[in-house]
Amino acid sequence: MAGHGCYRVLASAAGYRASGVASWYGSGDTGRPTASGAPFDPGAMRIAHKTLPFGTWVRIRNVGNGREAVAMVNDRGPFHGGRIIDATPAVAERLGFYGSGTASVKVIGVLGNELSVAQRAAARADERSAVTYARSHPHGIFGEAGHVAIRGVVDITTTGVKVVVGVVRGVLDLGWDVLKAL
Repeated sequence: MAGHGCYRVLASAAGYRASGVASWYGSGDTGRPTASGAPFDPGAMRIAHKTLPFGTWVRIRNVGNGREAVAMVNDRGPFHGGRIIDATPAVAERLGFYGSGTASVKVIGVLGNELSVAQRAAARADERSAVTYARSHPHGIFGEAGHVAIRGVVDITTTGVKVVVGVVRGVLDLGWDVLKAL
């Protein structure tokens, strides 16, 4: 289905601002892994977003009633056209749209120095959870260059990305620490 799978994730939420429609999700998903690997908790202040990094906090304002919430990105979505975030039921309740299902919102990235100690700890825990989940669920890659077929696995580690690539005859092992700066 279009829009699922691979996303071009932003390096940070610095300067991020967006307006659009928010919805809530998760009925019956309690405990299932989110895209970050963290178990879904309908009572947590969490959202799904397609391009903000996991562990990013955002301030969300319901433009219809003025209510605000601060929530952390730990999932990917939404998968309905025209929506910019999917929220847990807790976020939807705080913003006052749980009953209606959707609301017009403004979303602003929150910088790390604006977070409380508890929010920073939650963001670090979510980042660790994302790395653990990605390491246990490697993503396959496939590419062709001329007459050579290449198959491989991308392994995300705490120090970077390791790409193991197999060529038609033999294996080429490449390691890059490209995520150190993230």
